[in-house]
Amino acid sequence: MNFEIKETGQRLTDREIAAYEAGAKVRLPPQYRSFLKRINGFISLVMIEPDNGLDADLSEFFPLFSDSKRSPTKTVECVNDLIWFGVDSGGGRFGLAHSGQNFGKIFWFDLPHSNIVEPTSADCVFVAETFNAFIEGLVEIN
Repeated sequence: MNFEIKETGQRLTDREIAAYEAGAKVRLPPQYRSFLKRINGFISLVMIEPDNGLDADLSEFFPLFSDSKRSPTKTVECVNDLIWFGVDSGGGRFGLAHSGQNFGKIFWFDLPHSNIVEPTSADCVFVAETFNAFIEGLVEIN
C-alpha cells in the first residue's frame, strides 16, 4: 500500500466471511475476501484518494463486522448489486460489485448530492477494474 494505516479492524476467518456471505446472500470477490482476512476495514494515518483522477478521498474503509476495539461509523452494506465498503469525507460511497457483468469492479457514488436512494453500479462512476487495483492505486493526498 502507498499509505500508512492508523487503525484496522480484527482480521476475519474464512468461516466468518462465509457466514456473512450466507446471511447477506452474496458472493464476495476473492480479492476482497483475501483483504478481509488481513485487514477488516481501516482508517488511514493520512488522507488518501484513488490515483485515477476521481475527485474523492477515502476517509474510512468499513469493516465487514465491527469489533469492540473500533468504533466505525458503519459496517459494509449490501444494496442492489453493490457492497458499500467505504466513504469519502463528503459522504460519497465506494462500492464493490458483487454480481453481474461488473462482478469485482469498484465504483463511487456521490450519495449526498443525488436523489437516487439505492443506486446500482449503473448509476455510479467506475473507479477500478479490481479490488487489488483499487487498493494499490490509493495514494496519500499531498
